Amino acid sequence: MHYENRNPPEGINTSDHSPVREFLRLSLSALVVLIAVGIFLNFSGSLLGGLLPFKAELWITERVDRIMQQAEQESPFADPVGQGSDSASVDPLEQYLQSMTDKVVAALELPEPIVITLHYRDDDVFNAYATLGGHVYLFKGLLKHLPNENALAMLMAHEYSHVGQRHPASSIGGGITMAAGSSLLLGAAAFENRFFSIASALASTRFSRSMETDADEAALAAVNSIYGHVNGADDLFELFTGIRDDNQLDFLDSFFSTHPLDDNRIQRIEEQAAANGWLATGAITPLPAQFLQWLN
Repeated sequence: MHYENRNPPEGINTSDHSPVREFLRLSLSALVVLIAVGIFLNFSGSLLGGLLPFKAELWITERVDRIMQQAEQESPFADPVGQGSDSASVDPLEQYLQSMTDKVVAALELPEPIVITLHYRDDDVFNAYATLGGHVYLFKGLLKHLPNENALAMLMAHEYSHVGQRHPASSIGGGITMAAGSSLLLGAAAFENRFFSIASALASTRFSRSMETDADEAALAAVNSIYGHVNGADDLFELFTGIRDDNQLDFLDSFFSTHPLDDNRIQRIEEQAAANGWLATGAITPLPAQFLQWLN
């Protein structure tokens, strides 16, 4: 019997495939899968969040508020407008905002048990938003720029419409499912010490462009119901356009924003008014003479 040491075949340690190309292909495939999973989780969470009873929203916000106060943390749900003051000493700004809230809620015909809890923040922030449990926040930085009451009504009706159409619950539901999916990939450590950050996130809900459009349409109908015309509603979006121009925001900021472009929103106001036979002209209602003084 004869034995010999044979040399391995030539090219055994080489491949016709580029390892860099293979790595990029696998990485791209993994990225596509992750994006698909993320979209599915977000959609599923949004759908389930919208089915959450409004009473459950109230329970969640009340519990978060109680836990944060017990931990001596600032709660986003504290100090609503008109609460804790008797009628003789109520702040005139809060009294006016609450009276406007009553008008807008009646015009929107929000179904029971949905309620609006308004918060005024004395911060020079150009913002307003709605979140879980019917909590809506108006900031001085935005209110001081409003040109008239019609624009204020449009602003309030838009945010209150988000609550009525259950957009906060849908948005937060999508965020929770995304966070749960991340915890499965990253482990339980992803949720460590996150309670207070989650509670804060409840006060920064972001909505999709379709949600914003739906809220605009419901808000315009409410403005027409209150004033008998829609004149002045577009002043709110004219204001947004002016603020964006003053700050020289990049046009891509508007493209990637969850809010539709201001010009498109103004155009939709005109189209919706024409389609419903609503008057586009009418007397503009001024804000109270002391409005800016109240803000300051």
